[in-house]
Amino acid sequence: MPRLVSRPVAWLAAASYAILAAASLPAQPIVVQGLDCRGDDATWRLDATTATAHYAASAPRKRDVVFRGGLQTLAGPPATVVWRGDTTHLPRETVVLAAREEACRLALPGLPAGTHQALLSIRAGEAATGCCVVRAGYDARVAPLANLAAKPADDWARALPDLLPALNACVARAGAGFKAVTFAQARGTSVRVRMRDSEGKDIECTVDAAGRGTPTITAAESTAGPTGPWWYPAREPAPIVACGRLERVQNARGVLAGYLQYDPC
Repeated sequence: MPRLVSRPVAWLAAASYAILAAASLPAQPIVVQGLDCRGDDATWRLDATTATAHYAASAPRKRDVVFRGGLQTLAGPPATVVWRGDTTHLPRETVVLAAREEACRLALPGLPAGTHQALLSIRAGEAATGCCVVRAGYDARVAPLANLAAKPADDWARALPDLLPALNACVARAGAGFKAVTFAQARGTSVRVRMRDSEGKDIECTVDAAGRGTPTITAAESTAGPTGPWWYPAREPAPIVACGRLERVQNARGVLAGYLQYDPC
């Protein structure tokens, strides 16, 4: 004879299983994703990602160079980050920047304090010191793949595959000030997209569901909007986030279409 289980007991078992399943999810490690470095006298700067670095200098001569290379983190204390790369043109040059974790303030007033002391070398006679701010977050390249079909019914990201043309059109219309999409919903033949800009302000975009035509951008109707994950488009470099949970999103062809961040901060 089959054993009957009461509804309260069954609910408790299901809830316990969900908690255990969530606890078993692998933690997303925070790793160094980039460096923003400035010279002591503001004569040079180097902005690096995990793959490229842009170096600009005004002395001893004016220069503007792009290097391709990579990051290496050395365990401390103090922790040290090394960026090394080469130019893609001839004659080839190599840049090496070592950033050691230590409070750092540049000599000139008005320049931000750094988290790391920097030592930069490009060629003989051009070694220089400065300060860096290290940008760290989840490694988006290995973030888990989002299972959109399994999302709850009230999660707007469940409809993401159909919303992608509208989202991409609104992101392109928003331009350089865009930070993230915080909500999107189809309304007939159009889509309403709520976005956050780089200054922390909310704006709304309305566009044809297929992404055709010119999107309309307006200020958000209110500061309190629907809650849910934030969506970032598939750009290089990938978004740097260090809280919540980051998931990769693929389109119907299996191509990276962006990232979802749950519980953004």
